Amino acid sequence: MTSDLPLFGQAIRRTFTAAGRARRTELIVYVVVSQLLCAVVLGVTGFFLEGEPIAWLRFAATWLATIPLFALSTRRLHDFGQSGKWTVLLWLVAARNMGLDLALRIGGWETRALIEAPLSYVDWLLFLPFAWLYIALLIVPGKKGSNRFGPDPHDDPRPERETAGPGSPEPAA
Repeated sequence: MTSDLPLFGQAIRRTFTAAGRARRTELIVYVVVSQLLCAVVLGVTGFFLEGEPIAWLRFAATWLATIPLFALSTRRLHDFGQSGKWTVLLWLVAARNMGLDLALRIGGWETRALIEAPLSYVDWLLFLPFAWLYIALLIVPGKKGSNRFGPDPHDDPRPERETAGPGSPEPAA
């Protein structure tokens, strides 16, 4: 797994780039590492903050970790030859969750319950396609070789590097 950690940095660098393809490993590494980082940050700050400040920090950390997932999911869909338009399911679920989280932070449980009550009747309409898409992103292998979205990410085992780092070759002059 440590050899795959540069994929986390690649996912961060390409946060607003939907072009190209992404391997399953890149998505899995991003999800695992981002959640571990959130847990560590929230665990450490939990010693210094409590109440509303930690709740807002939890809200911010969760949503900051979610932002790269949209472009990463699009690139992942591209890897098995599908349009990135399927990520609209992710946008809908994220918007629903963010709205409910904001309602909780701003208005309390009563406000959230008032908004969530009518949504509970249609949540399953979002959940089933979302669950299918999420599972597909994690387990469906990409198409071998190039496709209309770019070259196979397995052709070059090293992630793209925009800046030099330890152990990387010197750029040609």
